[in-house]
Amino acid sequence: MRPVPRSEPDGSGSGQGVQVERALDVLEYLAASEGKPRGLSEVALVLAQPKATVHRLLTVLRRRGYVTQDAQSHYLLGIKCFELGNHWAQSFDLRAFARPYLEELNHDLGETVHLAVYDQGDAVYVDKLEGTQQVIARPDTGNRAPATVVATGRTLLAFQPYVEIEAQLARPLPAYTDNTPTSPDEIVDMLAQVRRDGFAVNEETYRTGICGLAAPIRDSTGGVIASVGIVVPAHRFGGDALAGHRDRTVTTALTISIALGGPAQLVTAAR
Repeated sequence: MRPVPRSEPDGSGSGQGVQVERALDVLEYLAASEGKPRGLSEVALVLAQPKATVHRLLTVLRRRGYVTQDAQSHYLLGIKCFELGNHWAQSFDLRAFARPYLEELNHDLGETVHLAVYDQGDAVYVDKLEGTQQVIARPDTGNRAPATVVATGRTLLAFQPYVEIEAQLARPLPAYTDNTPTSPDEIVDMLAQVRRDGFAVNEETYRTGICGLAAPIRDSTGGVIASVGIVVPAHRFGGDALAGHRDRTVTTALTISIALGGPAQLVTAAR
């Protein structure tokens, strides 16, 4: 369970503001409890607040539907939290949400940056920021690339249900370059490597002279919903530069995931 930050005075001197902060601390603690009911004494102890104060907050939150109680009078999140989350999900724009993080990555590396989602065996590019260094990078926003041959796609395909992976490997696997994997067994091994590493690499498997690296974005369920990728000319792809690009790309994907309520650490499979 993640630690819950305790509210600190913001210097405004507003008693109402402090109470709002404390109420949010209560909700965040219950959310971090992952469905395990929490007693009044435990909530008060963890948040370092008087029991009377916490009880008043819980009473108001319960009356408004944000908290509920079980048969043992322990507290859980209420239906109102789901309703608010659902409203947010309906209006959520991944492209707009991720854009500031992509801009920072683009600025730091000077390379072309992509944001991609998965659809029927393809990586679909929903955003693209051109690099400051010369490179011909395709496809553009709105276009597709086979998931088996680009880093963004491999990052997405590797975490699909196995039945979906099998279905894609049953399709024709054309060679785009001399480096394109065209054997189902080879691709299965490659996707397993992606799951072990937590990121994917493309070394001229889609376009000669063009390489790529990508990492997954996970939401609050831990599921992979998108990938962040960079496109780099082959002559700049390797050695210390590659390690730096890898770390920066993985960090960007992880930062977006955390902002979405996803895992705070890179998720990798056992080696």
